[in-house]
Amino acid sequence: MLLSDLENKKILIWGMGSEGKSVFDYLTSHSIGAEIFIYQDSDGSDKFSELLNKTDVIIRSPGVSIYKDEISNAKKDGVKITSSSDLFLSEMRENHPNTKVIAITGSKGKSMSVSMLYHIMQKAGCKVALGGNIGKALIEMIDEENDYVIAESSSYQASDLTVSPHIAMFTNLFSVHTDWHNGNDNYCKDKIHLVSNQKAGDVCFINARNEKLVDYFSDIANKNFYNIDDVFHAQEKELFYQNECLINIDDLQIMGNHNIENLCGVLMIVKHLGLDIKQALENLKSFAPLEHRLQKVKVTNGVLFINDSISTAPEAAIAAMKSFDDNIAIISGGTINNQDYTDYAKYIQENEKVKLVVTLFQCGPQIAESIKKYVTRNDFKLLEAESLSEAVSFAYNEIKSLGEGKVLFSPTAPSFGFYKNFIERGQDFIDNVNKQGL
Repeated sequence: MLLSDLENKKILIWGMGSEGKSVFDYLTSHSIGAEIFIYQDSDGSDKFSELLNKTDVIIRSPGVSIYKDEISNAKKDGVKITSSSDLFLSEMRENHPNTKVIAITGSKGKSMSVSMLYHIMQKAGCKVALGGNIGKALIEMIDEENDYVIAESSSYQASDLTVSPHIAMFTNLFSVHTDWHNGNDNYCKDKIHLVSNQKAGDVCFINARNEKLVDYFSDIANKNFYNIDDVFHAQEKELFYQNECLINIDDLQIMGNHNIENLCGVLMIVKHLGLDIKQALENLKSFAPLEHRLQKVKVTNGVLFINDSISTAPEAAIAAMKSFDDNIAIISGGTINNQDYTDYAKYIQENEKVKLVVTLFQCGPQIAESIKKYVTRNDFKLLEAESLSEAVSFAYNEIKSLGEGKVLFSPTAPSFGFYKNFIERGQDFIDNVNKQGL
């Protein structure tokens, strides 16, 4: 939907989080002759029905599921549904032909990937902006003159797009956010929908090592694989192009072998844009890692505390554990989200470096049950904590008793119900580490 389609319309903005506020500010600062209403879930169903009766267009915030009955009923009544992301992409395609949109998505790794790409392109002198699920809402960039816009796209934002980005990259596909999407299959399809409207000449890069991603892309055109031998691919800590080793993760400030896999996808985009690869990797050495993503907190008595609060799936925690070669105590638990912890437990059984798991919060018992079923090593301990403070203490004391190692806070589940978001959760971990004088 274009901005011109909103002229003189009655518009309902559903949700006033950061994106909803950006939409409101943008529309009220432009003279489009529209009448604007605001609705939040806390206003109640009667208020929604009242507003719907006089609404032409709903601009939904990412938190508003497309599977809500209210959305379905609104469509039946002839109300158009759109979003900040769809408005932005439509405007770029129609009215800003010199701006290319690069969208990166995936169940995990998208924030790091867009940030690495943005750093590389800035250093290369590109006129580039960053937004979407990170930084500014996309609608705020409609009037900017950029050669490129890098967008971090969530499944919430991709689910009902009518326009696709020029360039897209997928890091992986796991089972997350199933409640919002009414099931895992819908989640996967909604994620892939990001590229459903790509045109001839557009391109999409996908990680060949993620089986679910490959399966769901079987009928999608414009796809190109990375992490295969004839292009950029990762081998543990090293990144190769064909047979040439280009860089080792130890040469960078980021942690996590899985980030080498993500970097392979980023470099596919860099190569597609015609930028110098070796210079890009040299520039990446100055890239500082993001907070709450394998973030080093502090070292005490040989114990390194790592904040990976962004981890909301068992697969993310497995990837984090794979990144370290010394003793690990991992703290896991969050909101119940229909996650399967079988592979998580089996990996712990196979990795002798994982000495302790501390579970807590709502899904702690579920995690503990899987561990009790699959982990039988004599050198392994399972503890169930009442609080994050207690979990930090348990983990520190165990690793300290072994001489040295890492305490990894990788929750494997969403934060909602306990914290406002993963940032607040990560900060609580940091505060607990510092509070205990560790």
